[in-house]
Amino acid sequence: MNNKSEEILEISHVTNRYRDSGTGFFSRSKMTRVLNDVDLTIHRDEIFGLVGESGCGKSTLGKAVLGLIPFDGQIKVAGMEYSRKNRQEFTRCVQAVFQDPLSSLNPRRTIAATLEEPLLAHGIGTPESRRAKAIEMLELVGLDGSYADRLPRELSGGQRQRVCIGAALMIDPELVIADEATSALDVSVGAQILNLFQEIHDRKDFAMLFISHNLNVVYYLCDRIAVMYRGSIVEQGDSESLYNAPMHPYTRTLLSAIPEIEEGDELSRYGYQETRRESAPDGCDFYHRCPFATDQCRQRPELTDVLTDKQGTEKSSEHFVRCWNPVR
Repeated sequence: MNNKSEEILEISHVTNRYRDSGTGFFSRSKMTRVLNDVDLTIHRDEIFGLVGESGCGKSTLGKAVLGLIPFDGQIKVAGMEYSRKNRQEFTRCVQAVFQDPLSSLNPRRTIAATLEEPLLAHGIGTPESRRAKAIEMLELVGLDGSYADRLPRELSGGQRQRVCIGAALMIDPELVIADEATSALDVSVGAQILNLFQEIHDRKDFAMLFISHNLNVVYYLCDRIAVMYRGSIVEQGDSESLYNAPMHPYTRTLLSAIPEIEEGDELSRYGYQETRRESAPDGCDFYHRCPFATDQCRQRPELTDVLTDKQGTEKSSEHFVRCWNPVR
């Protein structure tokens, strides 16, 4: 087993923009920023959660890590940067599980053929050994050998997602990206998939980036969490401290939207109210919605490690907040 402190994913100053051509005939195209100077590190054997509302850029970051879209900055997986020359070697290091398992599976391929495909693409093993590993993987994800010769249409949504998880693990990647992997499933089936992720992670040697809009789900599964808003990381820390003592107003807004929490008590506890004001282009991304914004928030804050607890005692908290006045 490798050292748990080993950095498997290193994201440094990553920015992504796309050209928006507009909808009208006389509309002028403009560059829209999706990711804004993102820094992130994930260690070996860690499940790291990335959470935020739809459109915040979290899936775009996952695509950047996979080498699917261009970006400015630097991304390393197991010390390796993606390039056309090392594409095959790079894909052995990072694999993904996406939201819709049906669209991820070839409807004409059997489950065994789907599982064997990554091995075949990388020239690993013989037909017999690949088949044996496919059967072994089916058992690992909670299915059995009888599913090997079935087609995707013969499986339920949860079973298809188990196959997709198995396919992602066939070549023993260093990093697995799970992008909204339970969002298209029923609540009970989604809970089973979350438990499966945890069980497999306990048995295998890999890091995971788990992307979701649901902070409850991320808290349940992940060791550390980063909260993204408008392409920026606004808060990051271990799951317990971030969930139970959030310091950024946006994180508290996400928590207030969780159904299991008494809404009135939670909103009054954090002093949140629906606030709308003019945006500050060079300031805090949350300025136009934050109930605690001041003139200082017209300037962009840095993502800073909070080194004092509520009693004022210095400590190395590793709880990062992008806010001028984080609530402690």
